[in-house]
Amino acid sequence: MLEHPLEYALVVFPDNKFSGDIVPELLDLAQRNIVRFVDIIFLQKDPDGSVRTVELNDLDEASYKMFVPIGEHVSSLFTEDDLEWAAKQLPANNSAALFLWENLWKDNIRRAIKASGGILAESGIILAEAVEQFKQELAAEQTK
Repeated sequence: MLEHPLEYALVVFPDNKFSGDIVPELLDLAQRNIVRFVDIIFLQKDPDGSVRTVELNDLDEASYKMFVPIGEHVSSLFTEDDLEWAAKQLPANNSAALFLWENLWKDNIRRAIKASGGILAESGIILAEAVEQFKQELAAEQTK
């Protein structure tokens, strides 16, 4: 049962070079109960623009074993529309991983908000690039 909003990330690997170096960090997040991965899909766009999607259980044996601890709770929640969107973001001759996860670390703060009588009305994410751009624009305004 999902108790938290879900977050997603599309991670692109240029020239189809997925080394697996991201896997230890994903494992660490899952094993420390910081996140619970809900869905993971791999995409590959060929030079001609054709797209192939691969789910965890479709991976070769070595890759599957690498992802099994991460995908313990994975269920297929990505829709065809989600996969079409991801494929459009992916340049030709690149591969990607599309992750969907639940932030388990929010449990304590959620309980504290509820215990205090509060209601979380909204939550969101602001990308670091947007914050940096805002800081630069603010600095430019201050020098005028």
